[in-house]
Amino acid sequence: MSGAERILAETAEADALRREVGALRRALSERDAFLAGVAHELRNPMTPILGQVERLRAAAERDAPEGRVAQGLAQLHWLVERYIRRATTLLDVSRAQAGQLALLATPVPLAEVVDEVVESLRPMAAHAGSAIAVAVPDDLVLSCERLALDQILDNLITNAIKYGDGGAIAVAAARDGAVARIRVSDRGVGIPAADQGRVFERFERAVADPGTAPTGFGVGLWLVRRLAEAMGGSVALESRPGEGATFTVTLPLHG
Repeated sequence: MSGAERILAETAEADALRREVGALRRALSERDAFLAGVAHELRNPMTPILGQVERLRAAAERDAPEGRVAQGLAQLHWLVERYIRRATTLLDVSRAQAGQLALLATPVPLAEVVDEVVESLRPMAAHAGSAIAVAVPDDLVLSCERLALDQILDNLITNAIKYGDGGAIAVAAARDGAVARIRVSDRGVGIPAADQGRVFERFERAVADPGTAPTGFGVGLWLVRRLAEAMGGSVALESRPGEGATFTVTLPLHG
């Protein structure tokens, strides 16, 4: 093959590769748009349903707070909330991937959000045999988006329950200069050092064996990192196999 022929062949290969890359990018964009549309359609009808469940639950608790109806509605309320959270996760993943994850920072009392998330997850923790201990000062006010903080905490505590092997879970926070450091710790299976970077990627899990890994999208920790970074923060992991894991989220304090 002459030099000119070789150049022509290489140019043709490069053009074909560019076309393939372009087609892959369009496919990814279409997939993300589809996921966003599906998540939106899945989440929106559940909001009025949740409102109706809340009204029925309030009425049942007034009449018979310890009755089976009140307890059943409390469980239904939790299940609907979890459904909405999962649809919201899909929507946030799609927005983050498309570069459309716009977050508005406002003053947010950390202890208040932690209490809300922990209370919503106590039934799941109780089912797993785990107790959740909270040590968050009341005076920590973050500069962040409340829903994004809720998503971060929900994902981290949910993971601690899933992989905590029924052990105790601790949620703690402390002031460190102009930031707050929020730690979620479990005493479960832990994560090998070789996998600790991988778990923050999309569609990855803390447990490599699909036969033992809990179900889910595999995007929770990826989303935690993207949300934290979008609010001027970060997330770090400390873990040893068999000794549990501690995720530390750093976020700016208000003022």
